[in-house]
Amino acid sequence: MKNLHLSLIASTLLASSALAGTAVASDFEISVTNITGSQYFTPLIAAGHDPSARMFELGTESSAALQAMAEGGDTAALNVLLNSIGASVANGDGLVAPGQTVSLNLDDVSAGSVFSLTGMLLPTNDGFAGIDSAALPAPGQTVTLFARSYDAGTEANDELVGSGAPGVAGFPAPPPVLASGTGTGGQGVAAEAEGFVHIHAGVLGDLDPSGGASDINAAVHRFQGPVARVVITNTDAATGDDGTQANVSAVGSLSGEVYSSSAVEIFWDPATSTSGVVAAYRVTRDGSAVGTFDALSFFEQGLEANTTYEYAVSALDASGTAGEATTVQLTTNAR
Repeated sequence: MKNLHLSLIASTLLASSALAGTAVASDFEISVTNITGSQYFTPLIAAGHDPSARMFELGTESSAALQAMAEGGDTAALNVLLNSIGASVANGDGLVAPGQTVSLNLDDVSAGSVFSLTGMLLPTNDGFAGIDSAALPAPGQTVTLFARSYDAGTEANDELVGSGAPGVAGFPAPPPVLASGTGTGGQGVAAEAEGFVHIHAGVLGDLDPSGGASDINAAVHRFQGPVARVVITNTDAATGDDGTQANVSAVGSLSGEVYSSSAVEIFWDPATSTSGVVAAYRVTRDGSAVGTFDALSFFEQGLEANTTYEYAVSALDASGTAGEATTVQLTTNAR
């Protein structure tokens, strides 16, 4: 399975075209702070996009576009793919140093969209900071997220300076990264490409600046935990038709039915909005966006047996204002 699942995206966008015509887009201000002590980010790319698209996904093979970003910081192919599906895209300019904050703007983001962000970590072979399909705040609201470190799984982590070209061993080392203590002459850490996106294990490094196994400085470049703080503000005002604060109710009577060890369905009653119309319902599973629908039920299959899932449903009015989420837990049958 590749990232940015374009065949699924096409069918989903066609099915939701009538809904898209009634929804009002929103603008967002994005503030990204590098909270590592010594890692640089290559120019960032952020997007507000349909939930059926994924810039990256844990446990799946990286797309060629993700590989180009993760191995060399090249976001051109990701830009092409995201723009081809109608996403709102914002690109950073230049390296982001430790402790530095940069600002991005996403304009005309369709209601029901989710947020993703990536940027290569330097010095690493194919590591990147990432946020995958997070929910965006309602008009007038702000949310703070923390980007984790991921490994694209496309290149062996030999920890040697190289070109940064996709499929070529070694990471790029522009002057600021070299000045941070990156060495030369390493023999290379024994490693193999994992073949799928996973949580980054961190770098090993050594203390030999002109030899040893690694060109990464173990005393400087090691990192763990979140790597960026991301503050997202919806700059649209949350008002109803009369100019007052818009109010969207919670859905009513959320319930579910378990059909088998791998299939469930949830049902709910309509919500209401003081802005006049409820345009869609946003569904999440265990906190991750599933999709936005104009129906009053959602069926899902392919789940794990004997596993409890928590589904949340919130209503969206035409301006993108969301009502309070209502949750229900369902446990699939044992095999």
